[in-house]
Amino acid sequence: YLGEWGRVGGRNGQFDTPIGVHITSTGMVFVADTFNHRIQYFTAAGSFLGKFGWSGYRPGEFNEAIDVDLSPSETRVYVTDHNNYRVQYFDQRNFAVVPSSLGRVKALVK
Repeated sequence: YLGEWGRVGGRNGQFDTPIGVHITSTGMVFVADTFNHRIQYFTAAGSFLGKFGWSGYRPGEFNEAIDVDLSPSETRVYVTDHNNYRVQYFDQRNFAVVPSSLGRVKALVK
């Protein structure tokens, strides 16, 4: 056992049935937060970086996001949108992580 993060809830860093996880080559962790109908992303140590999606049926909305994966080039994020019967994909560069001048990590969402 090395550690953990999160607890039940709907705030940043909280989950309601996290099912799918993908870790990028840079260590960013994407989590399909199924019943919160969103994807959250974190540093490898579990620091919250950002999220996208909410409940709905329009583009960018989810009805039970159950899995997340990235293309081999890590330029696209694919999300299995269970009850909308589809897979949606997004430009991963919108969720880029870069070190700040202080050595901490922050998310840049375009």
